[in-house]
Amino acid sequence: MGYVRSFGILAAAASLLAACGSSSKGSTAAKGDASTGDDAGEEAGEAGDEAAGPAGYPAFTVDAPQILKHQGGVLASPVVVTITWPGDTNAASYEGFGDALGASSYWTATTSQYGVGPATSGAANHVQMNQPLPSSMSYDDVTSFVTAAVQAATSDGGVGGEAGAPDAGEPDPVWPAPVLGAKGQAQTIYSLFIPVSTSVTDPGSGQSFCDLGALGYHDEVSTPGGVGVAFAVTLECPTLSLALNEETAAHESIEAATDPYVEYGPPGFYGFDANHLAWDLYTGYNDELSDACENWQDSYYEESASFPYWVQRSWSNSGALAGHDPCAPATAGAYHGMTLFPSQESTIKINASALGNPASTTKGFKATVGQAMTFQVGFYSDASTTPWKIAYDFPSDLADDMGNSVSNGKATVKIDKTTGQNGDLANVTVTVTTKAPSGFHVMAITWDPPTSEEFLPHYLPLIILDE
Repeated sequence: MGYVRSFGILAAAASLLAACGSSSKGSTAAKGDASTGDDAGEEAGEAGDEAAGPAGYPAFTVDAPQILKHQGGVLASPVVVTITWPGDTNAASYEGFGDALGASSYWTATTSQYGVGPATSGAANHVQMNQPLPSSMSYDDVTSFVTAAVQAATSDGGVGGEAGAPDAGEPDPVWPAPVLGAKGQAQTIYSLFIPVSTSVTDPGSGQSFCDLGALGYHDEVSTPGGVGVAFAVTLECPTLSLALNEETAAHESIEAATDPYVEYGPPGFYGFDANHLAWDLYTGYNDELSDACENWQDSYYEESASFPYWVQRSWSNSGALAGHDPCAPATAGAYHGMTLFPSQESTIKINASALGNPASTTKGFKATVGQAMTFQVGFYSDASTTPWKIAYDFPSDLADDMGNSVSNGKATVKIDKTTGQNGDLANVTVTVTTKAPSGFHVMAITWDPPTSEEFLPHYLPLIILDE
């Protein structure tokens, strides 16, 4: 699927970083009309009949999305090969990152539940290229470069030609050959750090990915024998810090290990489950494991001890299902969030062709233009915590899987309780005023607004079908 599913944004500090999804701020859903929830106390219509669960944390059974495992494998024994170019003053830091990543508690927390084992690296897997890259390369140029290097490494066993020297046209030095697992699948992730002197461009528009806010991706090439090999790219864009590059590398390494076969397939972990299609639609299909956490400010932090690097938290299916922080490693202290109640939802069929996808059956709500429709959301936490505020986002546009905008129609939204804590319920009343061309709308309940506009509040997406 190439860069359709391999690019996106990774918001961090004051800049946008890219990973695997769509466009600025994760989706155009981030740019819609948002409310601060000042409608509290206004008429909300009849509430649903969902009662709070027994005393405890969380107070409700959390309706948590799950990122799906497809038929493809993951890398059970990853080997990280770090590749840098002449003059990169950060080369040693990147090599240290690759060496320490696989044994870190961070790697275990983000990958082990998906069947990925500890990654290994070391000095034999440090490749410092002797020739600089050209000043400009398209996405396809980078893929061709990696393909040639991997095929040369496979042919030469990673030692070059006579006396270990590269043959004509081969990279200098020759890369280590991909390591194969017990089932013949390549376990190597070639981790490329493209220097600031080289601009990588979108093959369609010709624009620099750095200018588009896309600062990293992962992809797959093939050996001469047809074995798929994963690689990850971190773009050292102008004005960005080493910390931001480390966050990108962490994001892409996780996804290269958990969804390595993005070109030839079958894929590994990506895409939210059918009942939670709203998460795909709201985020513009940012639905690989790291993508799912990239829009939130608290996803970015500096690790310590034996792995003192900046990283990004990544989606945890098990954490989300248990009502804990859905992004691992979990943040310190109690986690709080919001849940829908499936018993109040309907099974609906939507035509997502306007967003580049087929008709789908999912869970959502039905509404008639001009008539109020009410549902409930539940406040929950996994331990005692202070109350928090909620709001909503009803975006004016949605993004398809290529980042193009599609109208989301219009509605008014009222929330009768905008502050609560574990066990509280809020009634949300939506009145659709303008149908969407697609026949459905996507909105979200939001909380924890960020301190920087480069991030989004935490969100709980949902779908409303026009009847």
